[in-house]
Amino acid sequence: MASDETATEVLTPDFESYQVAETVSAVDSDGRILTVDWSDGRVSRYHAIWLRNNACDPVTFNLDTREIALSPLDLPEDIRIATCELAADDVIAVRFAPEGHDARFDAAWLRLHDYSNGGRQDDAAVEKVFWTTAECPEPPSFDGSDILNDRDTFAAFLTAVASHGLARLRGTPAEPGFAEQLASHIGVIRDNNFGRIWNVRVEPGSGSNAYTSLELAPHVDLATREYQPGLQVLHCVENTTRGGRAMMIDGFRVAEDLRTEEPDAFHLLATVPWHLSNRATDTDYRWNAPAIVLDAAGAIVEVRSIYFLRGPLNAPFDLVEDLYAADRLLHARLMDPQYRMLFDYLPGDLMLFDNRRILHGRKAFDAAEGRRWLRGCYLEREELESALRMAARRRRTGANT
Repeated sequence: MASDETATEVLTPDFESYQVAETVSAVDSDGRILTVDWSDGRVSRYHAIWLRNNACDPVTFNLDTREIALSPLDLPEDIRIATCELAADDVIAVRFAPEGHDARFDAAWLRLHDYSNGGRQDDAAVEKVFWTTAECPEPPSFDGSDILNDRDTFAAFLTAVASHGLARLRGTPAEPGFAEQLASHIGVIRDNNFGRIWNVRVEPGSGSNAYTSLELAPHVDLATREYQPGLQVLHCVENTTRGGRAMMIDGFRVAEDLRTEEPDAFHLLATVPWHLSNRATDTDYRWNAPAIVLDAAGAIVEVRSIYFLRGPLNAPFDLVEDLYAADRLLHARLMDPQYRMLFDYLPGDLMLFDNRRILHGRKAFDAAEGRRWLRGCYLEREELESALRMAARRRRTGANT
């Protein structure tokens, strides 16, 4: 079932048409609720106010931008459905009172947005896979030689980042500009005080251990910000050094294992904030947040672990010793080989990873032998989600754009 939008009629508030296998058997209304019976036996119910708010016409929507034109105050408080009928091509026609406003709804769109039976699922939703090194000894890897033109491989690469938190491209051009090219292919690059695109290489006097040959403990970047970057790109331009193996850890897996095995410690780490401070000579970023951040449903959404950028703990007096003990349990797991993926960067390798989930670091390397040069930048998670939705739209419609 599909509806073809024409220049004179738009039936969905999106820039695409929809298809479902089921057809409408009957429609009815008690004035407040529209009831739709489907060919597979499902019954869907929609409130009059919800339908009126989503009516696709020039009064309700700007049809060029698909932005809503009416404010909540423009919708009558006593709105109701005066009449409803099933028109041709599975279009449902509704007249609203007291306005006398007529609207036509694409049944496929209504089916996909059936909030009475759970609502529409996000096109970008990818099931998360939490891993140890036994399950994921190497990053999910893809051929990057033509990644800017190969849409199928690009979509698979992004899907792996969404599921596992990280993915690797191999064989990309080992050129300084490629990190920016790839990131821009995903979405908008996030600028920051280190620069829009930055270099990770030995730079004496830089003021950061990242720009030395020292070992870097597993951490997330910019945890001192209120809103730390959601994604990070690291692209290897050159690597002729000895040592310097990259390490990456699934912080969500570590946190979930703590939740199961050390619930008291997990509770402290997820509820008591640490003070985070960058202590730089030219900037002063600070933020307070727990090491493990949960959403309202209790799902883990961030791991803010970067012990070397902590300021003095400012916690309730009676919790200080217990909180440090819980923190020790967390970091013991971060050092456990079962969680620490180790791999080498080859020129042309590019890693994209979730900076709020994956902790990254490296082993020390010999700066006197060869050169190690990575280029990096940040994006937000929403850029990944938008790119995945657009890939799903292209699969549905067969579009080339």
